[in-house]
Amino acid sequence: MAQRRKATPVTLTGPQRERLERLWFVYGNYGSKTTPGNHQFIQCLLEHGIDIRPLQTKRTAKRDLPTRECMAAVEKVLTLEGGGDEDAARFGPLRLVPPSTGGRQPLRPDQELKMLIDEMRRRPSANGERGGRDAGGKDAA
Repeated sequence: MAQRRKATPVTLTGPQRERLERLWFVYGNYGSKTTPGNHQFIQCLLEHGIDIRPLQTKRTAKRDLPTRECMAAVEKVLTLEGGGDEDAARFGPLRLVPPSTGGRQPLRPDQELKMLIDEMRRRPSANGERGGRDAGGKDAA
């Protein structure tokens, strides 16, 4: 009988987990170098603490394999001892970048709400009536 393959359990330290989370935003989660294999590889390490590479065979689809670049970056993180923070100091904290507004000023929430309510009042209902309620909460005639 053939030997069963098993995923390799991995115990991550705090600094290793932080570095893998940074890699996650590059190689997974719609990052600049994401592939299904990279995404799954890092996700299994972070969420389940397992290395799935021993489960991969010759029949595994190419798109489901992590790239060499991703594996090298992950190996570098996993082999760090003591969790030195030289990378953390170099990259700094992650920051969310707001989407560009395309030259228009964002509306204040009350203006957006008023526009939405006005639009809803102008739309006919599903049964073809314009009815609804007026601003005072009374049925419109």
